[in-house]
Amino acid sequence: MEFDYKDFHIDATPLSEGGHYFARAKLLRRSADGTQLVEQKWSGDLGQFPSERDAMEYARRWAIEWVDENG
Repeated sequence: MEFDYKDFHIDATPLSEGGHYFARAKLLRRSADGTQLVEQKWSGDLGQFPSERDAMEYARRWAIEWVDENG
């Protein structure tokens, strides 16, 4: 799942491995002129979930909270 939030583009696509899904997020910030995306933060694995949907939702919430606190 990819989406835009404030000045960030967020990729909250989980990693699928061994029947489990690992939540993670990559946050890219728009450059000052708005023409480029620059990597700002990589979450690493945020936890293991039984479904892709659960992992994606956890990563989405984590990313939004990170942006609100640090963006």
